[in-house]
Amino acid sequence: MKRVILLSLLLPSALFAAPEVHYQECKTAFDYALAKYQGTTDKNNSGSQWCYLKTSKDGDSWGNVRTESIPEFKAVSGKTCLAPSSYQGEKFYGCTTRNHSSPWCYVAEGDWEECDAPAPEPLLTHTQPQQSKRLDRVALGSCFKTKGDMPAALARLIGHQPDLFLWLGDNIYADTTNMALMRQKYDDKKRNLDYQQFLKANIPVMATWDDHDFGRNNDGKYYQKRAESQQEYLRHFDVEASDPRLNGQAGIYEAKLLGPSGEQTHVITLDARYFRSPTFSNYGTCEGDNSTILGEQQWQWLEAELNKPSEIKIIASGIQVLPPLHKGRSLNSYCAYGNGNQFNQAIANLNEEAMSGTSYESWAEMPAQREKLLRLVQKSVNSGKTKAVIFLSGDQHWGELLQKEIPASTEFGAPVTVYEVTASGFGQNWPYHIENPLRLPIYADLQGNGDYSKQCKLPYKYALVEYQGCITRDHDKPWCYTEVDENGKGIEGAWGNCAPSGAVIPTGKVGVVSNNISSLTTGNRHLINKSGSNYGMLDIDWQNREIKLSIQTAKEEAVSTIVTF
Repeated sequence: MKRVILLSLLLPSALFAAPEVHYQECKTAFDYALAKYQGTTDKNNSGSQWCYLKTSKDGDSWGNVRTESIPEFKAVSGKTCLAPSSYQGEKFYGCTTRNHSSPWCYVAEGDWEECDAPAPEPLLTHTQPQQSKRLDRVALGSCFKTKGDMPAALARLIGHQPDLFLWLGDNIYADTTNMALMRQKYDDKKRNLDYQQFLKANIPVMATWDDHDFGRNNDGKYYQKRAESQQEYLRHFDVEASDPRLNGQAGIYEAKLLGPSGEQTHVITLDARYFRSPTFSNYGTCEGDNSTILGEQQWQWLEAELNKPSEIKIIASGIQVLPPLHKGRSLNSYCAYGNGNQFNQAIANLNEEAMSGTSYESWAEMPAQREKLLRLVQKSVNSGKTKAVIFLSGDQHWGELLQKEIPASTEFGAPVTVYEVTASGFGQNWPYHIENPLRLPIYADLQGNGDYSKQCKLPYKYALVEYQGCITRDHDKPWCYTEVDENGKGIEGAWGNCAPSGAVIPTGKVGVVSNNISSLTTGNRHLINKSGSNYGMLDIDWQNREIKLSIQTAKEEAVSTIVTF
């Protein structure tokens, strides 16, 4: 215990020379050795005045302060604090709470007074998108925690300088009905030094929320503080005073058409919380066939937005859209099940009777609502309102690339292929297998012939072991089976080399497959769940009409694919 106490009194870089700084670089107030300071102190610093810095300098969080740069400080009476005050072997400029409940200073030898508490430093603000700016790079992330490799991931993200960043929920972990606590957590995020660097980079931001920043885990319309929570969310993201969501709109959904004519991206952020019916009975009374995710007003709004022309539509949701329903639990345990007719018909309409997806929260828990969303998207494409639709989502604590062909419909037209990028999150890790048959396919050739037109059949068994992705076992290149028997065993001869970086595949091209991919996933290259932090990115090549979808880590581009539009 003594050793811990002694170490706590050391400065952050006490063994190394700290930078010399002007007082303007100091934090207005800081905590050190069980006391608060407004100003500077020489405590544990060999007689030199020091402070914690607003922004790290040369890797240091503190600096030696030039005393001539330190301003006067006043006690509550208006008298000037001594410069410096001396107390029990310590000299400090300004005020301290040392051995007192409130900040104080000496105003004359032996005569001390309390000081006013410092005003909090103003918070930095988010940058709003400009309608005329073409989007060439869009980044996305969610589930923000100040731990692990979050600082490195956020710094790398800032280095990409995206034209737009989408925060996709769990932007804080509030889980409360106390709005003062929620505001404090939002403000603490803005005061985080790494997040301050993000704000200073002036990267335009749009956002949506999920359960932990909306209110509570998996909650929806029965969360009693949803209106108040909306105000705290909008305050945090610094929306303009004229924003409809500050002026009577219930729910935080919004849409922006960004870029010049002919190169417009339509960014639509959905609110999958405010109007949401219970998904299971422990979240409220089940509503069966009347279950909704978006609510009637938001559905009408969304249909109108999808009827607006643009080259690309990006649809952001806090929860995943494309994974099919998890079949590992009783279907009638889902609140949306009702009598089962509408529930099962929606699954059949999308050709997903034989599929089972993630057991975690997703749109699939209300199959009719999910089909409605996908059919409206299909209609938008087939009516010429857009050329490509990409869903963006968070929540799950892993990164993932997904693809779904929406089947033909007499009402909504020809089949349409849509994509999804899930990025979640910062300071998170989830190294467990996740079931999802709608993950982006991995393509392979036939016995090394270089024509990457066949899909790996996942999972497959080889030498009595089941695999979820490409392997190098008994071969010099990553490979998979492209056909399996009724027991999931690979059929002899039906194997191929997995498409490498740059290979042409039926949907476009492989972008990048990390040389370290086996350390980033539990099997499937399009599931990045062992990397620590991850974030997603869309790179739009307007000249060649290509979009690169990627999952990024704190160190590298883990995996990407290129599709045309």
